[in-house]
Amino acid sequence: MVVDLVVNNAKVVTSEGIYDAGIAVEDGKITAIAKEPNLPKSDKVIDAKGLPVMPGAIDPHVHLGLYNPFGEDVPDSTMVQAIGGLTTTMHSILDKRSLKVSVPELTEIANKNAYIDMTFYAAIMSMQHILELPAAFELGVTSFKHFTNRPEYEMLNILHPDDGEFYLSFAKIKELGGVAMVHCEDFEIARKLTERVKASGAKDLAAWNDSRPDYCEQLKIWEMAVMAKITGCPLYVVHNTVATAKEVVDWADGNGVEMYIETTPAYLFFVKTDQKIGVLGKVNPPIRTRGHVEGLWQGIKDGWVDCIGTDHCPVTRSRKVGQGDIWSAMLGYPGSETMLPFMISEGFNKRGVPLERIAHLTATNTASIHSIPNKGSIRVGNDADLVIVDPKKRVRIDSKTLHYSQIRDFSLFEGETFTGFPITTIVRGEVVAENGDIVGKRGYGKVVKRVPRKDRPKPTVKQLLD
Repeated sequence: MVVDLVVNNAKVVTSEGIYDAGIAVEDGKITAIAKEPNLPKSDKVIDAKGLPVMPGAIDPHVHLGLYNPFGEDVPDSTMVQAIGGLTTTMHSILDKRSLKVSVPELTEIANKNAYIDMTFYAAIMSMQHILELPAAFELGVTSFKHFTNRPEYEMLNILHPDDGEFYLSFAKIKELGGVAMVHCEDFEIARKLTERVKASGAKDLAAWNDSRPDYCEQLKIWEMAVMAKITGCPLYVVHNTVATAKEVVDWADGNGVEMYIETTPAYLFFVKTDQKIGVLGKVNPPIRTRGHVEGLWQGIKDGWVDCIGTDHCPVTRSRKVGQGDIWSAMLGYPGSETMLPFMISEGFNKRGVPLERIAHLTATNTASIHSIPNKGSIRVGNDADLVIVDPKKRVRIDSKTLHYSQIRDFSLFEGETFTGFPITTIVRGEVVAENGDIVGKRGYGKVVKRVPRKDRPKPTVKQLLD
């Protein structure tokens, strides 16, 4: 038998461990994982040269079309995501229109423009969206975002239901087999504190943290965990910044609540006093303190942090900085291209996080939690979404090496040097990026429809790594 592709001489990273093996691919699927003598023949062979081959990374938290047309952001972002080792990206639908309109419309645009595969989650903005949940599932959307900091996002044309509608939404999502994603911040406290901090004259990055401190986030995490307990709905806390979330996770584990925590590279690296990034670091929730940074890394090692996302949001420096102070600066920053390199550099090389754990954080857990079929792990029958990484390759992050800096002109990691970078990215058996260049075709990426989840206990880190 001759197959379409063989990747040989690899260290294959799986949930069971790292194995010296090769991978055979036919019709975009993994058909065999075996030692080279037992692999089928192929006219196309990629020699991994003894490097790790990891599951293609998945960014579960991406905002496209927020500041630019969606049709522009899709090719720009998926191109650099491919270069950064991502094979699937989850885009947030922030649209007050009917989901029956927005999902097909965005699907058509994505299918024509993406370099890697995409899938969607949708923000619940109204009672109409709650009533349309069954239709959304039919369209392949099974995760739904809820904002607790409601009024302040109306300027972005993002509308949000009240707590009673949250309850109805959680209950229906549970019934249908989905996941409730929540942005946790207490807006009322933040509004009062913002008035106080503004009056003090403070306008730097630290002022943003002080205007919406860690307890604003912690309060809402507790509230949403209780909501999940009441409704039985799986809870996924997006872009968590606080190490104290562990208290809620421990309570959830002891009370039968299925709860997951996502964090981002920015919250694992920067602190509120970082003058280098300044107002470029404005984001909700804010960048915090060194104590939270270290606590989140401990959470990665202990297992209560489940996923790495980026909150990737395409915006140019000139639009971002506003008048140069934190109050006029826009929210968000790009980040997908550096997600996997950051985790290899900072996690594996500097902090000793095993590659198996990084694979779980950046791919396997995300695919499992959000029910993305045939993605997230290297196993026979799954899509051949693979990334060959060189853990020793050193890359200085600047506008010459980072492709997204050339498109949207800045990265929070500008000037940092990462050790560990993707060499080759493969989506469904096709090489889409190689040695820092895009080689795939625009429109090759396709929207993946997700399926309802089946009830299952949350695995422990020991179970994941044993």
